[in-house]
Amino acid sequence: MATDKPGRFNHLLPILKRYSGYFWFGATATLFANGLILIIPYLTKLAFEAIQQGRPSSAVFHLALTMVILATVAGVFRFFMRRSIIWASRKIEYDLRGTLFSKLLTLDPGYYHTSKTGDLMAHATNDIEAVRMMVGPGVMQVTNAVVSTVISLAFMLTLSPKLTLVTVLPLMLLSLVVNRLGTLAHKRYQIIQTHFAYLTTRVQENLAGMRVIKAYRRENSEIERFGDASRKYIGMNLNMIKLVGLFSPLLATIVGGVTLLVLFVGGREIVGNHLTLGTLVAFFGYMGSLTWPILALGWVISLYQRGTASLDRINKILNTQPMIVDPGKSKTSPAKVKGKIEFRHLTFGYPNPDGTIGAPILTDIDLVIEPGTRLGIIGPTGSGKTTLVSLIPRLFSTGAGQLLVDDIDIRLWPLAPLRRGIGFVPQETFLFSDTLEANIDFSAEESRSNRVVEAAMLAALHEEVESFPQRYETILGERGITLSGGQKQRTALARAIMKQPAVVILDDATSSVDTETEEKIFANLEKVLPGRTSIIISHRVSSLKGCDRIVYLADGRIVEEGTHEELLGKNGFYAALYRRQLMEAKLEKM
Repeated sequence: MATDKPGRFNHLLPILKRYSGYFWFGATATLFANGLILIIPYLTKLAFEAIQQGRPSSAVFHLALTMVILATVAGVFRFFMRRSIIWASRKIEYDLRGTLFSKLLTLDPGYYHTSKTGDLMAHATNDIEAVRMMVGPGVMQVTNAVVSTVISLAFMLTLSPKLTLVTVLPLMLLSLVVNRLGTLAHKRYQIIQTHFAYLTTRVQENLAGMRVIKAYRRENSEIERFGDASRKYIGMNLNMIKLVGLFSPLLATIVGGVTLLVLFVGGREIVGNHLTLGTLVAFFGYMGSLTWPILALGWVISLYQRGTASLDRINKILNTQPMIVDPGKSKTSPAKVKGKIEFRHLTFGYPNPDGTIGAPILTDIDLVIEPGTRLGIIGPTGSGKTTLVSLIPRLFSTGAGQLLVDDIDIRLWPLAPLRRGIGFVPQETFLFSDTLEANIDFSAEESRSNRVVEAAMLAALHEEVESFPQRYETILGERGITLSGGQKQRTALARAIMKQPAVVILDDATSSVDTETEEKIFANLEKVLPGRTSIIISHRVSSLKGCDRIVYLADGRIVEEGTHEELLGKNGFYAALYRRQLMEAKLEKM
């Protein structure tokens, strides 16, 4: 059997301790169930001897009735054994899945840049189930086997020490077989679980990218790729089944040989009047109780190997340390964001999977945004605009003293008040498979349904919602697929408005709407933005004209800065972009 890794059960043990009482109760029920049922072979011995001695049939009947009663009571205890241990395993599954989900929510976005969604889904489903089988049915069968073996050996030694020795010595060879096959099974299960995660990833990516697949008519190609991966997975499992399949015939062969040996030696003992027939019959009964746990050993070993392989994969996530650590609330911690943001010579690169920092995305950013002012950010694709604003709610970690909110290093801010004070409309809108109202009200810590319509109006969404059959109770598809791109963005904008934050960040939040709708949105936002620090990213110069200040980013650096008029006067990057967009607008009207 594979050697346990140090700390393998560190996360599982606290959960097991919560339900230790159920395991102890199950073990006690197992003891009584086996203790009662294993009296029956001895009573069988007495029944045989009563018949041989010609005792009255009533004596045999009483023995038979006692056997029935013992079997019935043992069955009741066996029910409680399964009821307690299997119930506990389901609760452990629930707690472990909750622990894993909670851990995933604490990890920073950088972790998900290097992790596949399909892998994480496999951990939360298949791997959790494998651990449950190990701590539920696996533990139950091991407990049952240990109790049954100890009681059976005690009776066997009482009946015939010689036959017991003949039985036990050959069975000791099984330990070597189990150790070897168990090690091979563990390695193969790890490979199988890894490939299952890949298979899950293929399904998840295909479902998420269904529109692209159909647009490029790649259905047959993707079916073939999935079929290849699925066949490989089946092949791995079939090879695993071949290995596991060796357990039963090998154990049955050894047990069969031991049975013949005991029959031969026991027969000679009966012929020599050293043993009675009833004793031999009872001994075979106990030997059956001894060999059954051994026959079930292969299945228990496979559960253990699969469970530990899955536990190792779960532990890899649970042991991951988030790069962003919440400093927590203290007496000196700020309670509310006021709106001042300052970048001091900030240089930032995304972390690599190996923990190193990649090439700089932003270089030497020096910028102060005063409370209540409106900042526009513009620049070519890939210039670092989204990265810059993603640092403000601390989605990624920055260096000491490089980013300050209200003159406090962002790393000293408790995450709850920091993020509560920031309304973020990301470039890639994400909506949940819920009602439209729930998506808009998602940012509110308490339900404020009465303000949903108001927020939708400000986001220029209300009129369209009124045309929906279910209005605000309309169920959105996965990622809001039932809405158009513009409707998604406006829903996300309404969500940010509902939050009533001190800082509003709009990351190209109107890129999917037409110019007329965009103008209407910004006109409505004039009711919301005053008094709040606003950061607006846009590819359209027309969206930024009203900003107090505009910065032009190129290659991760601020290359121009000023008001709309000042930047036009510099006749630089901003002015060239403005002239080009004016020309494009004129051409569209022709």
